[in-house]
Amino acid sequence: MKQATALALCVLPFAVARKGLANGPDNTLALAAKKKVTSACSSHVCSDGYHPKANYENVTGAATDANCCNPTCRRWTCGSGYKAHSEYAGNVGASNAECCDKTCSLFTSCRAGTGVSASKAIAAGITEDACCSPTCKFHSCIGNWAQDLSKINNVSNTDEVCCQKSCLTVECKSERGLVHHPDRTDKAGTTIDFCCQKMCSYYADQCPANTGTLTEKMEKHVSSTSTSGALGECCDAKCSGHTCASGYVLVPGKSDEFVSKAVPGCCEKTCKAHECSAGYVKIPANDNQTQPSDMTCCAVTCTFWACPTGYFNSTSSAKLSMVNRSNDNCCEHSCRGYSCSTGTTVRPSPESIERAGADINAACCESAVCKELREDRTPTSVQAGNSTAGLDCNDFSDLDQNCSSKYKLFNISGALTAVPCIMSNVSLCKMDDERVVTECSDLGLD
Repeated sequence: MKQATALALCVLPFAVARKGLANGPDNTLALAAKKKVTSACSSHVCSDGYHPKANYENVTGAATDANCCNPTCRRWTCGSGYKAHSEYAGNVGASNAECCDKTCSLFTSCRAGTGVSASKAIAAGITEDACCSPTCKFHSCIGNWAQDLSKINNVSNTDEVCCQKSCLTVECKSERGLVHHPDRTDKAGTTIDFCCQKMCSYYADQCPANTGTLTEKMEKHVSSTSTSGALGECCDAKCSGHTCASGYVLVPGKSDEFVSKAVPGCCEKTCKAHECSAGYVKIPANDNQTQPSDMTCCAVTCTFWACPTGYFNSTSSAKLSMVNRSNDNCCEHSCRGYSCSTGTTVRPSPESIERAGADINAACCESAVCKELREDRTPTSVQAGNSTAGLDCNDFSDLDQNCSSKYKLFNISGALTAVPCIMSNVSLCKMDDERVVTECSDLGLD
């Protein structure tokens, strides 16, 4: 603090000039009155904020404040970085150094991690203890506050100056499908999008058509940051949007069920997907009928037709698949009643022979010679296997045996060949080479 003693010493003569002579205990005023006034300043009264100069009675010139007086600190306005002090008001002076105290705003020697706060910047001080305070770097932001790295050099120890609001100040309402983000409760933030984690219940009413949110998913925390991703996590397909496979249709009443929950599924089988059992064929008009079975979806075919005597069960796939069942459609006719071509006759037991093949005449008929041999003649001998041993036609004559009642039978590589015996023009019995027949029915070898 600056001292004001010099001012006290100068006040007395100034008072005499203003108020006249007076006797004091030390007779000072009486002595002063005896002096001869030689200067205009001797009778000048300094204005407020001024003080008479030390030798004012000897100062020549006009009787003005500027000539006779010195300004006091009361008239001085402290500059930036300085602060006025009431005790300096009466001191003679006209500078920051004479009239003011330095403020902490001019102090530049704070140690690392400290600085001059705004409140101290305007306070008088020239020492570290008086001017320096810790910075926000050492302030702990907790609870509803989070550290603000942009403020770490601010000089303060308050949350308002050093911190920014944390996510704990944001209300995440569970009824809206929100919960505090587990990784951000101590992070700076003031928005729901940043501070709150959404649950599937938040997106339940945003699911696309034919989808919805399962009850067990309502409280699932969504990890995706995009709406489309969240809907993919939370929304499940319903039967109403399910495309049934070919041959299946949506089960009535299941449209609002979830595909994953539908038992046994959203769709049911129709006749179109039914595989008919052997002996049945699909009825196309019944393709859309549900609860399929052979009786519902299929028609019985000729496979199950019982052919009566005189007919044979056909092996033709075309016939076996026919559904208009009848003997004619399902069976193969026997050779009974078949009209053989000229020179041939129906084989024996024609009802046991199937009228089939490319050459029906060959299947049903044999040479008319065969009937003659079977009914009117006997073999010349009985042969075994491929043997040709035995009697021949030329072993017979019409004299002792009837040549014309015999025939020669050959087995040539499994093919039975019969040749009738005839009398030659020289009365010899021989084989009739012009009436050779092959594989006549019932002309076998023992």
